Amino acid sequence: MKKYHVRQAAFALTQLCFISPNASASPVEQITLHYYERPPFHYTDEKGQPEGLILKKTIEIFHKAGISYSWERTPANRILALIKNDSGHDCSPGWYKNEGRERYAIFSDSIYHDRPLIGLTRVDFKVRDGITAKELFSMPDVRLLLKQNFSQGAYMDSLISENFGERIQRVTVEVPTMVKMLKANRADLIITTEEESETFVSKAGYGMQEFRILKFPDVPAVERRYILCSKNVSPEIIKRMNDAIRKLNP
Repeated sequence: MKKYHVRQAAFALTQLCFISPNASASPVEQITLHYYERPPFHYTDEKGQPEGLILKKTIEIFHKAGISYSWERTPANRILALIKNDSGHDCSPGWYKNEGRERYAIFSDSIYHDRPLIGLTRVDFKVRDGITAKELFSMPDVRLLLKQNFSQGAYMDSLISENFGERIQRVTVEVPTMVKMLKANRADLIITTEEESETFVSKAGYGMQEFRILKFPDVPAVERRYILCSKNVSPEIIKRMNDAIRKLNP
């Protein structure tokens, strides 16, 4: 799989590679921070630079911690493979924590608190407003479209495993392509965040008037995003990262 590299890029806020004068005198361990295209959380801007809510927060953390790093744009499944391979000093911000990933990776403290997940469906999908995710998922004809290897958070993942069998289609394509599949009636539902839904629909070439957002009253706003790291990253780096997170988010 082709990897795209964005090294030594700069945000207006700060430099991407920075070593604090107050950092410890231990040997420098430069971290490769991988991100993939998922606006507004992490994406490449019109100048070819990393941008997004999660990436700006990550820069603050690494700046505060005095950790040297560089960015690489890498497809999502490739990021997980690199972390699992455990051969480099690789991290990636913006991931949900789950039991499977905890077996092969290290998670930082949480860096971002999501708004509740929502369901994106076609405007003609016949379901009442205010339906719970538990009720919707139990309907025998609802077809769910999911991105392969992605977690929907603990509550959603549990409901999905309990209710869906062959009615789940797992794909490797990006979410705007999933939106096109949804519009073409190849599925009934995508789970996403409210922050991202309009971006995905727009990138697919549609307007929001062609879709419905289902806000589930039973889905809690408790899902958090973390920096995911290879176990090859030293405990000292993880500690400095977490100390910085706690100082920035007391």
